[in-house]
Amino acid sequence: MAGSGAPPPVDIGSFGEGSEPSRQEAAEYIASLLEGLRRVAHESQLPFLAYLLSVALEEANNEKSPRD
Repeated sequence: MAGSGAPPPVDIGSFGEGSEPSRQEAAEYIASLLEGLRRVAHESQLPFLAYLLSVALEEANNEKSPRD
């Protein structure tokens, strides 16, 4: 996102044609998108939407860690 300070999203195309991303890779990709969307909502004074995106981001970050 230009000017937002958010890192560029992970390129989902880097998983290779015909291959499915792992659960962790998918969570990382989703988290990268949600972070940018959360910033846009916050900067646009959309607090409830920013909150909902934060909840989804927290869940995606939890899914990035390996399961026991």
